[in-house]
Amino acid sequence: MGRTEEEKRKMLTALAQEAAADPRRQKMEEGERYFSCRHDVLNQNLREKLIDETEEGGEKLKRFYNPNRSNFRVANPFHRILVTQKTAFLVNREPSLIVTGEGTAYQQYRDELSQFADEKFGEILYRWVVGASNKGVEYVHVYYDDTGKLDYCIVPAEEITVLYDEKDREKMTDVIRFYESEYWENGVHKYQKKAEWWTKDDVTYYTESGNGSYHKVGDSPHWNVSFQIDGKEVARESHGWGRLPFIPLKNNEREESDLTLIKGLVDAYDLISSEGTNNLLDLVDLYWVIRGYGGEAAGSIAKKLAINKAVHIDDSEGGVEAKQVQLPVEARIQWLNMLRRDIFHFGMGVDTDNEDWQKAPSGVALKMRYSSFKLKAGSIAPYLRKAIGQLCSFVAEDLDRKDGGGRSKMQVQVILNESDMSDDLETVQIINLSKGLVSDETLLGKHPFVRDVNAERKQLELEKKEEQDGGKNGRNSRSRKIGAAGSGK
Repeated sequence: MGRTEEEKRKMLTALAQEAAADPRRQKMEEGERYFSCRHDVLNQNLREKLIDETEEGGEKLKRFYNPNRSNFRVANPFHRILVTQKTAFLVNREPSLIVTGEGTAYQQYRDELSQFADEKFGEILYRWVVGASNKGVEYVHVYYDDTGKLDYCIVPAEEITVLYDEKDREKMTDVIRFYESEYWENGVHKYQKKAEWWTKDDVTYYTESGNGSYHKVGDSPHWNVSFQIDGKEVARESHGWGRLPFIPLKNNEREESDLTLIKGLVDAYDLISSEGTNNLLDLVDLYWVIRGYGGEAAGSIAKKLAINKAVHIDDSEGGVEAKQVQLPVEARIQWLNMLRRDIFHFGMGVDTDNEDWQKAPSGVALKMRYSSFKLKAGSIAPYLRKAIGQLCSFVAEDLDRKDGGGRSKMQVQVILNESDMSDDLETVQIINLSKGLVSDETLLGKHPFVRDVNAERKQLELEKKEEQDGGKNGRNSRSRKIGAAGSGK
């Protein structure tokens, strides 16, 4: 049963309020902040300290502010490194899009998918995986642009609210997008809160009234087909996909950010490295212990020491002693190294600065070091294959609409060509030994020299065809020469 317009408006108001206070949205924004190196430590004032003051009745904490202390804050981009590692491993080499089946139609669809997997496809894949890693989930929206061409883009997950089927919690029934639109009015930059309510057939547009409530400003189908005669529209048909044109990419089963397991460790590393930096900047190489001098100000004596490098002592009980400040640098470095090790361990990444990497390990040793990292990448891999397959299904429907080629019924197999760090010679040898046991498409994706598998496959087919054509032309030419010589005898 469909919802009335009044029910939708009330739901929008409630959902907008829930979204603003939703801790999942806050986690999404947190993941994005840390990927952009805007860590929590940057908002701390390291000139302030909590100190204990003993009073009658017990100790009391008091905030102490030292305006003369350095206030450098260091953000260490571990989260960005780990997310970039995982993303490059999964999509730095273009996935293989294999259409299962034989015949001209299947070959045509393979070529069309190869053309679809262009530079934009690679860029969207990269941003898709980064967004999902930072937020737990990220969305791609499929639509027709103003020229009628199929297009797609990233829609930030923090703008999306999904309604699910009551029985099937995996089935999306509605997608609601809350966002701010920018505009200028009388030279003033303003923002207007808006909402889009998407169903499987259409979309309804709303704007916020200023008091938190929303009112409808229009609706439309997913796209229109215009029929024209002599440049004038004579008819228009409304169309819908019959499904929501939003494709989610989950980071894992729980839709958790990669930051979740390491945020506390990263914050501790930031704080310790920031405190250490400020201590070094504020370090006084020597300080003077001054005794006696008949009440002469310590500042006056220090000035004499700075100018004359000596001071006259009248008081037999007095004296000047120079002492050097010793910072616990070694202990701090050991603690930072422990935190770094834990960050890469619990973040399931690969620390390439580790001294063990300089030992030129074999392929087996490399795989062992990659084992934890591959487990993390494996948590998003099935969702990534599924998401790419769903995107291809929209492409198939669009192509079928133009010529009725039946591509929607063809199965597309998505193979992720992971960018392993391995022994290239060993990998090529394994590929050669696997011929006849594994498909050429799979072996092509594993070859260390191949980055764009779809383009490489097409180039190989072209070269094979040219070689065959060249062979035929060579035989025909030789046959003609023989015939000419025979007729002359």
